[in-house]
Formats: sequence, C-alpha cells, structure tokens
Amino acid sequence: MVTKVYRCPHCEQSENVVRHGFTRWGSQRLRCKAWTPEGKRRTLSAEKEALITSALQERLSQRAIARTLRCGRDTVQRVLKKSLSKAA
Repeated sequence: MVTKVYRCPHCEQSENVVRHGFTRWGSQRLRCKAWTPEGKRRTLSAEKEALITSALQERLSQRAIARTLRCGRDTVQRVLKKSLSKAA
C-alpha cells in the first residue's frame, strides 16, 4: 500500500491538509485548514426582518416579498417561523 503525503501549496504543511474532491481534469483538490479562512455568516438586518414581518401581516405572498425585498424565499420562511414561534 502506497501512502501519499499531500502538502499545502501555500504554507507547505502536511498536517492540516484535507482532500477536497477533484478538478475537472481529474487531479486531486486539497484544502489547507490553516490557510482557509472561516466563512462569514450573513445576518439579516433588523430593518429587513421588520419589513418582511409587516409584509407577511399584510398577507403578501412569500414569493412577492422575496422579489420586492430582494431576499430568498428561505429567508422569508425563516422569518415567518420565527414570528410564529414568538406569537405562541
């Protein structure tokens, strides 16, 4: 059995490297845990959440709210569930 040691192309470490799929040409992709930054989580502003809540109270459709406020339908549904749990 042959073991292959992968190294990060940026920091040359081999401990923090994780295989991460293949490229379209078939070569191995690697991800360095030390080099890769943490992703930022996008949060919904309080203003937009209030707009979504008021639009839901006016009985607008979720698709219309998402289209006019330029957010996803998942966001509208999440705010709806949040407002229903507060009301209960």
